[in-house]
Amino acid sequence: MRILILVAGDTMKKVAMFLAAVVLLSIFGVFATPMASAAGNRKPVIAVDLAHGENPKGLLPVTYKNQTLTAGMIETLTQYTFVYYGDAKYADQLGITQLDTKITYETLKKSNVSILVIGQPTSPFLPEEIKAIRQWLEEGGHVLWIAGDSDYGNGAKTQQFVDSILDQLNMTNLRVDLCSVEDAVSNAGGKSYRVVAYADPDPNTPMRNILIKGFEHGGKVLEHGPGVVAWVDNPDGTGKWHPLIKASKPTNAYTLVHSSNNSDIVENNAPAANAYQAGQTGEFPIVAAQIIKLKDKKPDVIIVSGETPIGGYEPMWASKYYDVQLDGPKVVANIFAWSLEVTKKEETTTTSGGGGICGPALIVGLAALPLLLRRRK
Repeated sequence: MRILILVAGDTMKKVAMFLAAVVLLSIFGVFATPMASAAGNRKPVIAVDLAHGENPKGLLPVTYKNQTLTAGMIETLTQYTFVYYGDAKYADQLGITQLDTKITYETLKKSNVSILVIGQPTSPFLPEEIKAIRQWLEEGGHVLWIAGDSDYGNGAKTQQFVDSILDQLNMTNLRVDLCSVEDAVSNAGGKSYRVVAYADPDPNTPMRNILIKGFEHGGKVLEHGPGVVAWVDNPDGTGKWHPLIKASKPTNAYTLVHSSNNSDIVENNAPAANAYQAGQTGEFPIVAAQIIKLKDKKPDVIIVSGETPIGGYEPMWASKYYDVQLDGPKVVANIFAWSLEVTKKEETTTTSGGGGICGPALIVGLAALPLLLRRRK
């Protein structure tokens, strides 16, 4: 719509100045609605699953002999609101809100959950929980981080629970293979299963700069007894398994954290791995992400890892382990920030009325024009 106004002399100057002011005020949001302002100030919500045998280690400060080794995630990442699924006992312990004792679509939706973290589950998920997570992801613009373990001890069952969840979701090709990664060179305290890995994303990873920002220790991150990420031909888990390498990976999949080139594949428990073989040496993917683009929706990000950011024996969040200085908190924080930015990547920002002076600014401007055009008596 175009408006042509014919005026003369000093009145013309006044009109021009006022309209210029209206345009500037409109651009910088002076006339933004209260709803828009409230949405802009809302913190992203991270929901942590503690309903399937996981533990909350790392959410609160990690201490040893009355010394704090790592500040807690809740007190550190104050740009987020943390909530959880699980036993009511954690509400007082953690000081965050309990959503339910199981994952439901209604609570994910009502609480505006942006990121759901499932760290090393030790019991299976109910079918209705899988359905709830899938329905939430199908809305677009959400992040799921699901973490497995090595195949040592009960970790073998955790690997199978994780892959079963991913098979049922039928949305990503990424899986945790049924083996372990050890490193006789890059480790903490001289034990090969205490792998010190590196946050060194694939060069073609979108917005890679977010993932490597602020490291003080070369992107070192603890992966205590990790599994390894592989991929399958079909998101439902059918078809052939493949190692996740630069030359062979599914569409929009990226390695975010990998072991050093001195690491090995190890088998601790049956069944045998599907994509890797015991004795293999080299860099192996421990954290990977796949960007899921659903039709007419914002992208989702599904992160699959062989070690957990929260919980476990010692989580990725650790900033120090056996005197090894680590970037764990920064690595995890960067992955959260990166994944949320990816979900916004295809979002189009529009203004009502198709651009230019619009909405409240236009109304105010038109209302004031008669006052400007009235000649001074």
